[in-house]
Amino acid sequence: MAPRKPLLKPAFLIAVFFCAVQGLWAQGVGTTTADILKVNLGERPAGMAGAYTAMADDAYSIDYNPAGLSLLRTTQVILSHLDSLAQIQYEYLTFATTLGIDNTVAANFIYRHTPPIDNNNGNPAVNADDLLARVSMAHVFSPGLRVGLTVKYLNSDLANYSASTFAADLGVQLDKLPYGLRAGLSVQNLGPGMTFAPANSAPPPNTPSEPLPMFIRFGIGTHQVIDEDKDLNIGVEIFKPSDQGIKAAFGGEFWVFPDLFAIRAGYKIENFGKIPTDQSPNVFQYYSLGCTLTRRLEDNDFSLDLAYNPGNFADSTGGTQTVEDTFSFALNFKFNEFRIF
Repeated sequence: MAPRKPLLKPAFLIAVFFCAVQGLWAQGVGTTTADILKVNLGERPAGMAGAYTAMADDAYSIDYNPAGLSLLRTTQVILSHLDSLAQIQYEYLTFATTLGIDNTVAANFIYRHTPPIDNNNGNPAVNADDLLARVSMAHVFSPGLRVGLTVKYLNSDLANYSASTFAADLGVQLDKLPYGLRAGLSVQNLGPGMTFAPANSAPPPNTPSEPLPMFIRFGIGTHQVIDEDKDLNIGVEIFKPSDQGIKAAFGGEFWVFPDLFAIRAGYKIENFGKIPTDQSPNVFQYYSLGCTLTRRLEDNDFSLDLAYNPGNFADSTGGTQTVEDTFSFALNFKFNEFRIF
């Protein structure tokens, strides 16, 4: 019986996750606010269609599963810019570094700017901006078990109104599973809702708040080595936003030239298990592509990460309304000999 004891702790943590989620899911599906929390940025995971909860192992982990930060063995800085749909712009900054042997800490800032919104009623156009700040910590409990926590602060401005809130993400990764598999589980955006009020004023009493878009993600993946030095990562994932149907994704990454060039591809299934009849079948087309170009200078790695998602918005009858591609890039710095703690 002794060899089975190491499995008790992972099983207990997963049971706690599902119990917590079950209680929150009992609130029912409804309209949520803070849609910036629905946008998981990061060029590397985006190229894999977001199948990253199990395979996260760098600073991009903060967007999918903070437990993956614990696999980081360098100090990493990521700077990213995204021109998204409807000319919405995202600026993204992440910093992560090791803290001792078994801990990793990270900080992330996202600023989203929306072009002036025309009210079409004779009133002046209004601006909308969001600032999301996150702090994460990951810990290695054992060689096969890692956990992570992210605390986030969100402030949103819309015309002369603003709202703010705090939320948290929890994540677990399991290694040393049969057949070399790795599993990941994360619950995102646990926290109170948001209530918009005039700037510098408190909301009126008894004003209802809009809930945050909670996510639960579960993924399985594997890392293989081809021809002794070419890394291959493959992940499969299902995830459920609290205000949408179940979704699925799978993606892969292959380092064609080790430490120099990697390619990525993924495929996402929206509304998994049913065909929508009263809404757009999907926000993006089903596939995604990406790549990384890396240059090593001395002991440090400097990379350019690219991701591409073709957008195709369709109405409920299948008629195309608009087609707009999304292309993003990031500067990714890994300082292998640099430590702060």
